[in-house]
Order: sequence, then C-alpha cells, then structure tokens
Amino acid sequence: MNILKSSSSLALVAVVLFSSCASSVKITSSPSGADVYADGFYVGQTPMRHKDAKPTGTTLELKLEKEGYDTFETEITKDARLNVKALLGSMFIVPLGWILAYPKARHFVMKSNSNEPFSMDAGRDGTMVEVKSTSAVGTAIFVVATENSPCTGRGDVSTLEASMGIRLMKDYDVLERRNLGVLTLEQTRQLTGLHDESTIVEAGKLSGAKGVVLVSRFCDEQNNTVTNARFVDCETGALHWAAVSKNQSIDQVVAEIRAALKR
Repeated sequence: MNILKSSSSLALVAVVLFSSCASSVKITSSPSGADVYADGFYVGQTPMRHKDAKPTGTTLELKLEKEGYDTFETEITKDARLNVKALLGSMFIVPLGWILAYPKARHFVMKSNSNEPFSMDAGRDGTMVEVKSTSAVGTAIFVVATENSPCTGRGDVSTLEASMGIRLMKDYDVLERRNLGVLTLEQTRQLTGLHDESTIVEAGKLSGAKGVVLVSRFCDEQNNTVTNARFVDCETGALHWAAVSKNQSIDQVVAEIRAALKR
C-alpha cells in the first residue's frame, strides 16, 4: 500500500513539474497546411501549437514544408516571455531554469517555388504591372516602404509610404502606419526586424489588414531609379498585384497600377 501511495505521489509531482515547466508557441503559416518538424520530428500541420518542457534559453529548430513552396527553416528561442507557472512553482519545487517561455505565437510566410514565370505587360509609361487578383480592392491595407534611395536626391521611407498611401486611397482603405505595431511585435514576439517580409505581413494580419503593400525605390547599376511595389495578402501570402518601373514618378507608377486594376 505504501509503495502504491509513493508511486501515486511521484506521478502527481511529475505532472505538476511538467505543467509548470512547459510552455507553448502557436505556429501558423501563409499558406496554412504546412508540415511542421520540430527538432527533426514531425509534429503536425499549421496552424498548430507546439509544447515542451525545455529549459530557458534552449532553441527549438523548426522546419516547414509544403508542396509548391520552398522549405522554410528557422529557430525559436525560449526566452521571449515570463513563464508565470514556473515563477510560482519556483517558490516550491520548480527550478528557475524554466522561468522564461516561448513567444505566444509565430507566423511564417512561405515562398512559392513554382517555375511559372511571373510575366508582366508593359504599360504606356514603361511601368510594368501584373494583376493576379482584384478581390482585395476596397479592403484595409498598410503601405510599408523598405527603401527610398533614388539616384537623384534621397528621401526617408515615411515620405515614400505617405506618397504611395495617399494615391492608393482611391482604391483601398489605407490604414495609418503607426497602427501597424511592428516595434511592439519585435519586442514581445522576437520577430526578425522591420524589413523582413514575414514580420511585416504578420503585423498586418494581427492589425486586421487584408494585405500589405511593400514598396521600395533604389538606384541600379545603370543609374536608373527602380520602383518596386507588391501587394501581399496577409492571410495567404499570395500576391494580388506587382509593379516595377524605371525612372518613373510615384504618380506614374500608381496610375498604371490603378489602370490595371480596372481592366
């Protein structure tokens, strides 16, 4: 009888220990339905939740696979937030080595590996536009500039965002950039940075936007100012439209985009 009681007590302690030490992270992807491998072991498909009792500071190696998309490999370190259960348990039996937990969630955007060329038709101003879908016209979007360094003069990214956003307001509900909350996401969810597309798309998704327009301007080797703009869907990671232009103003680029959306 004493042996049974001891076994039951040990089992109860083990359950309490695991419950206090374990933390979880919700893993989602665009597109969803990707196979997830954690530390080399298959654990399910996105969206899913991974949970383990690894100690603070250890790294979880993740690999996402889906037919038609490049394999996505990354790491999540267990030091993003306070594990309240472990903190309370440390007063009794749980070591402080489990005091920090995984971030609550991570979202990853997978890149298509389709060999189908992304062809574009030249517009009358030399701007090339490809429209895959007009279904998102009229929805809420953010405009994010990742670079603004034309060949003549220099401008900050906020100026480029404002210029693009104002011109797109005729076709979309353009949300204010300050509501995107990228800085908060970076601090609390260990995302990789403002110019990482996955970070921007996740921030847009969590902010309630249908998509994010990513725009950049730079000077190429032939001294041409190149403007790139892409509308990425926050839910699926798919392109609604894309545009590229050489030596054209933002007015000309957006005029061609708007004309293509109405064809």
